Amino acid sequence: MAQQTSTRRTFMKTVSAAAVGLGVAGTASAAPSVSGAPVPDDTDLKYATMGTDVDNPTATVFGNFKCPYTQNFVNNNLKDVIDEYVSTGQLNIEFRALALQPPGTSSHGSSTYYISSSDPRISEVALSAWNEQPGEYWDFFEMMFDDRVSGTVTYGEMRNHLESAGVGDRSEIISNAKDGDYNNAIDQTADVAGSYGVSFTPTMELNGETTAPHHDTDSLLDWIGSQISGSSSSSASSSETTLTIDGTKTDGWTEYELSVDGTLEKSTAMDASKDWSDKLSGSTVNGKVGPWRDSYTISGEINHFTIGDGAVVYKNGETVDPQQLG
Repeated sequence: MAQQTSTRRTFMKTVSAAAVGLGVAGTASAAPSVSGAPVPDDTDLKYATMGTDVDNPTATVFGNFKCPYTQNFVNNNLKDVIDEYVSTGQLNIEFRALALQPPGTSSHGSSTYYISSSDPRISEVALSAWNEQPGEYWDFFEMMFDDRVSGTVTYGEMRNHLESAGVGDRSEIISNAKDGDYNNAIDQTADVAGSYGVSFTPTMELNGETTAPHHDTDSLLDWIGSQISGSSSSSASSSETTLTIDGTKTDGWTEYELSVDGTLEKSTAMDASKDWSDKLSGSTVNGKVGPWRDSYTISGEINHFTIGDGAVVYKNGETVDPQQLG
């Protein structure tokens, strides 16, 4: 698949270059646009996502609205990724703004904020814009990187940016951000970034692997192609679920019970440990987690899941309400 993709890419570049060189109007394909990226029909997704179908493989980009390297990616390589993989229905891109320093990484701006104290405010307004107006989000997103913000950024300035991008419901967007509706989402992004060892922005994660997406374009496109090809070649990958019980922010023990109607195996996903004290028998486990993570790979459906207070539960890297699992 990677070779076929590379050949198509080379062909399209050659045709476009020839058309431009000959001055043939309307022959070369239009330059890809971030603002024109497709949005999945399921717009209940918590984080900003571009793609044609919610079930497509999804790459997560950890970036920062003040970061010049993220700006470089958005204004250059991202457009090629959209053209080759997103618009063709092969890949979704989820953007998660990294506002807080991921656990276990060195400081960029301070020990708390990724770059500056404005980061949470910017990121929460952006998340609110996605959740209120997903169809207008990528126009706003592209504009934010066309004219990258700097210094202290206020809610008033963010409202002006929303207005410049033509985003509706601006009062509701700002109000939700001010009310702290997205505080947990910002915290969770830092935690998930830390679990993948993200130490710089932008970082792209796909199938548990990471890369710096702002360097050589062809290398990035080939890397994505190999990840998609590797994912599709595994017959079990589409039916497997990873469940992680995260106790890293707890002081004591959190007990849990899990049973499935398929197979259940311990996993090291999200830097989890394989703890001997967790009693795994067939498709059932009785476990407890302290200030670390337990992860399991599941095939089939979850029949039963109960957990005590304290730990956070992730399903395929996304936080979930444990009561919805079984």
